[in-house]
Amino acid sequence: MQRALKELNKPVQLVVVRDGQEAIDYLLGKKARPHLLLLDLHLPRLSGPEVLEQMRNHPDLRGMPVVLWSTSRKVEDVRACYLAGANSFFEKPREYGRLRDVLQTILHYWFESALLLPPAPKGSPP
Repeated sequence: MQRALKELNKPVQLVVVRDGQEAIDYLLGKKARPHLLLLDLHLPRLSGPEVLEQMRNHPDLRGMPVVLWSTSRKVEDVRACYLAGANSFFEKPREYGRLRDVLQTILHYWFESALLLPPAPKGSPP
């Protein structure tokens, strides 16, 4: 993914965590919030939908856009993610060229087309 971001020449800071609990801990421990979270469906400790549920119930995190991605195309997985509060769901590409194309689509939409709220600082009112 880092290689694709570099090739796309996008000024994106990529932070990778090992599991869902680490994702929540990272988000809650930061003073500056990310503009966008790219979240895998199948994470250890807390799954993508579980991370989403915690985020949507936390005043500092509920407004952050979250893009889920997974190799799964199961309707029940897609449904669970949208019901938990995902803003979109992408199938994770298996080939590098397609991965780069999907990342370009995601970044173009969220950073060039969509209007985003500024990230909520830690402890800000809901």
